[in-house]
Amino acid sequence: DDIICILGLNDPKIMITGFDRKNLYFEVKKSKHKDIDILEYVQNHSGDSGIIYCATRKNVDNVYIMLLNNGIAATRYHAGLSNEVRKQNQEDFIYDRKPVIVATNAFGMGIDKSNVRYVLHYNMPQCIENYYQEAGRAGRDGEPAECILYYAPIDNRTNRFLIENGEENEELDAITKQIVMERDWERLRQMTFYCYTKECLRHYILNYFGEQTSGYCGNCLNCLTEFETVDATMEAKAIID
Repeated sequence: DDIICILGLNDPKIMITGFDRKNLYFEVKKSKHKDIDILEYVQNHSGDSGIIYCATRKNVDNVYIMLLNNGIAATRYHAGLSNEVRKQNQEDFIYDRKPVIVATNAFGMGIDKSNVRYVLHYNMPQCIENYYQEAGRAGRDGEPAECILYYAPIDNRTNRFLIENGEENEELDAITKQIVMERDWERLRQMTFYCYTKECLRHYILNYFGEQTSGYCGNCLNCLTEFETVDATMEAKAIID
């Protein structure tokens, strides 16, 4: 509606598509040894192009060095690098000179690379919006691609720190700042629930964006896993008491 109004369009053709990307496989992996798990994944997909997202520059540098030390042709991207280095690293990735790139979420906007076969998240993003946008950079050619989030409880603490200490908009008054903060907390809670849910991961994401699904996609870890139902009534009562 905003675009129609701003451009002054008269009776334009409107096409509405859903958020679903059926070629993307989703998985949340509870990991105590992220470096080992990610190195193993990259080595097992040595012929593929992939993106590894990290929440901080420090994590980007550490993962990048870890990959280099293990013979992986990788590059990196974050705001701490010079413009020239970022441009060179981006081109090395786009033209497959370095098939793997480790980056903060500053990387990816406007990047037209169709053959990304996997997007790994070293850290949990702050919200579903960020996660789905970043994960969606995989499989743009329509071929199968994997989106795996490596989760650890420390990710929550990191995100809480980033929310509490992020750059403040000086134009906002105290009440508006509080509203924005509460909105960010709620988005972080929804992102955390995604990491723990046993329901279909695709259904969780699409439902978050207001789309209804059958609740089973057959192309995420949860749909391909048989969970055992356990009666935890007594434990729940003990916690409440």
